[in-house]
Amino acid sequence: MILIAIIILIIWELYWTVMACWMASKRNEFKWFVFMLVFNLLGIPEIYYIYSRDINNGKAK
Repeated sequence: MILIAIIILIIWELYWTVMACWMASKRNEFKWFVFMLVFNLLGIPEIYYIYSRDINNGKAK
């Protein structure tokens, strides 16, 4: 049971890290890219980054 929980957390972290790093690299935001690769905090900074950038895109249009 614990193994399944660990696997789910790993998949969760990988998904959000890849999505946020991809977005940061497209925007040439090197500091965010490195931060998200170095610190693994269960996807919380990555979700914040993606959400805050999407909100900014919506207001700019």
